[in-house]
Amino acid sequence: MINLKKYNPDYYYPLFVLLISLLVFLPNLDRHHLWQDEAQTALISRSVLANGIPLGHDGKNSFSQESGAEIGKDGVYKWHPWIPFYIHAGFFKLFGQTDFAARLPDALFGIGTVILCFWLMRSTGKGMRASLLAAGILMLMIPFLLLSRQCRYYSMASFFSTGCIWAYLLFLQSKKYSRILLTSSTIILFHIQMIYGAIFISAALVHLTFARRELLKQMIIPLTIVMCSVIPWIFYTSDISYQGRYGYIIYNQQFSKVFFFDFIRQLLLYVVPFYLLIYIYIVGVWQRKNIKNIWRESKIFTGFYFLFIFLALVMLAVTAPNSFFRYLVIILPVCAILLAEIVELGFLSHPILGYAGIFIVLLYQPLPKYFYEITHNLNGPIEGIVTHLRQYAEPMDTVAVSYGDMPIKWYTGLYVIGALSGEKLENTINARWVIVRKHYNCAQSLIAKKHLESQLQNGQYRKNVVETPDTPFENREDPANHLYKSAEEEDNVVIYERIK
Repeated sequence: MINLKKYNPDYYYPLFVLLISLLVFLPNLDRHHLWQDEAQTALISRSVLANGIPLGHDGKNSFSQESGAEIGKDGVYKWHPWIPFYIHAGFFKLFGQTDFAARLPDALFGIGTVILCFWLMRSTGKGMRASLLAAGILMLMIPFLLLSRQCRYYSMASFFSTGCIWAYLLFLQSKKYSRILLTSSTIILFHIQMIYGAIFISAALVHLTFARRELLKQMIIPLTIVMCSVIPWIFYTSDISYQGRYGYIIYNQQFSKVFFFDFIRQLLLYVVPFYLLIYIYIVGVWQRKNIKNIWRESKIFTGFYFLFIFLALVMLAVTAPNSFFRYLVIILPVCAILLAEIVELGFLSHPILGYAGIFIVLLYQPLPKYFYEITHNLNGPIEGIVTHLRQYAEPMDTVAVSYGDMPIKWYTGLYVIGALSGEKLENTINARWVIVRKHYNCAQSLIAKKHLESQLQNGQYRKNVVETPDTPFENREDPANHLYKSAEEEDNVVIYERIK
């Protein structure tokens, strides 16, 4: 029998967390087809395999969802940094272009973030229980799991932002190689999503200014190296216009306050239980004699967590085009760490309080729904559309669809005209297949929906009802829109075929 006591718990406990994470993150990754955003990432990643760089089209189809604004004059996709595309392309090369391969790297980075949470807590002097709590809370945080099972950049950003925070806290402790780790992880974070790199750098500099001003000089070289890696990308992408698409560059006064409070609302709705305030009050009363000492010992690290969350909310509110929950992905590991610290205080007060804290945090998560999801397949609209077109369409056919063009392009290779790509809707007149989705999610898809409905009135199309529900999305990551099981009360998808 193996005696675990002679082994360093900092190694076998993370191994245990890893094994549990594999069972939580990986099952049934291909339970449903890629939805619009995922398919865009997959299409651009496929272009990397064929051309070596991410392109915005393949000669037949556009990969744009912003009326072409993401694509430079040279045809290169420049809206998002490229590291996620190269990672996904690598997995396609190794495992084939399947739904499982598309989502596998994201799930693995999600698992890696859980492990990083454990080591981050240990590196700040927290005990084994608090470290396991941080990893466990993030592992069972359903919004984080949903984001980590998407073919996109979300879990990669979460992994490297957590890595940046870990490196920064090691830097505060003057650990060896911390500046190398800090520099490299920050560069990668910038080239996964620029705003996240800016958030971390801002939080680190503000925190140093107030907490450890004497270390500011030591940040000059790492910051210079990071900027030298970022500035060329900024110049390279200068031929695309964020302002041209959204009407502003950095600050949108009309929406920023709304977005800020909506982000907070979503955190309270899906991540941090509002009634946890009662628990915090009880723990605070129990620890009232020790609270000053506890804060004195942990304020340099805990203070940074709160500062990071606050600056992230502010900077996302003033730069984001919408208050989508997915933009909060880098905040979720920090929330898990803070929740773990609160529950650990409960344990230090009384074991019953500690277990009550775990119960409160986990009760807030729809765990039964999630475990149903990873053990059952989902019947979605894209699956029905793709199955029908694969069976009846010919290679030279044109498809016109009011929303959902990216996955059709990904799975069929047909020429597809969608609402968001910026192509002229007049070109749909020659389409053999016309798909008017029941729902629309933006002005462009509504315009396309009305255009295609008027086109169908000429009576030249045959109606085909597909036995799959026409839900707004195949299945997206947003907790408010995510489907844990197939929709039962929804109209079926309708595909119209031109009568020859």
